[in-house]
Amino acid sequence: MKLFLVLLFLFSNNSYSETTPSDQYEKPGPFDFVTDIPRSLKEGWEFSFNTKPATLWTWGGVIASSVVFYVYDEKIYKHAKILGNKLGLGNDDHTKPMITIGGTNIFRGPTDLGSTMYFIGDGWLQTSIAASFAITGAVTSDNRALQTGSQIMNSLITASIPTQVLKRATGREDPNRATKYRGRWRPFSPNYSKDVSAYDAVPSGHLMAATSTLTVIDSNYPEYRSVIRPVGFTLLTLLSFQMVNIGVHWVSDYPLGLAFGYVFGKVASTHGKTNQEKEPDITSLSDWRFLPLYTSDENGRAMGGVALFDF
Repeated sequence: MKLFLVLLFLFSNNSYSETTPSDQYEKPGPFDFVTDIPRSLKEGWEFSFNTKPATLWTWGGVIASSVVFYVYDEKIYKHAKILGNKLGLGNDDHTKPMITIGGTNIFRGPTDLGSTMYFIGDGWLQTSIAASFAITGAVTSDNRALQTGSQIMNSLITASIPTQVLKRATGREDPNRATKYRGRWRPFSPNYSKDVSAYDAVPSGHLMAATSTLTVIDSNYPEYRSVIRPVGFTLLTLLSFQMVNIGVHWVSDYPLGLAFGYVFGKVASTHGKTNQEKEPDITSLSDWRFLPLYTSDENGRAMGGVALFDF
């Protein structure tokens, strides 16, 4: 009989605003998403490192969940693979090269359900979403859509900077490349660029990209949150499962990926607004609720907890 720890984070849907009209957005310049990168890095640092209760509680959750998941990484990985096989997804990445120029693969696309789940976090999808907003905004003269497209690209590029720095600084092996239990750590390896998957587990860039895009859209279209959040969280869950199922990430790689995506998505979403409405902070322990969790069947037991916070 086996005992596992399950740690879940659930989020309630408390919209703080009904709608944000397009005339409250400035029209972005064609390269604002690039020129705003230094500003986003500065604001992201200030947003992430301060003594506000919301910041301290959030970092506490990120660190605690990373540690707990790390302890159980190997077990979660092995059982995810078993579940993946039972669901008919397999345990391999089935994305295939679809666009090649001069012998160089430019685009890898999904070929089945499992690879489609993995593709949710691919930068091509987020870039396409940003382009869709930008094109719609240009055609309909909608500054909100234009800013959303620009902000998505800004958040993706900006969040990629600390993500890549941390990947190189930690040098952790992906699960399917692990040479020891829970993967070897080789900080600042000179071989990183020669064999990326042997060193780039922490944090998840796919989850960062998907989270930053969701955060920008959610921030700019609060009147659609009843749809955006359930759909967005479902897609993040599918992506998260598939990445550990095919062995490209450990679950403990996820909290920082989520944090980077949220921070830089939130920062980018403040750019170009003429009348910004402040969202409420998580100010005290009363904003959190903790519930015990226990399940049991013929395969074993699972004990843990569910953490809920309002935002």
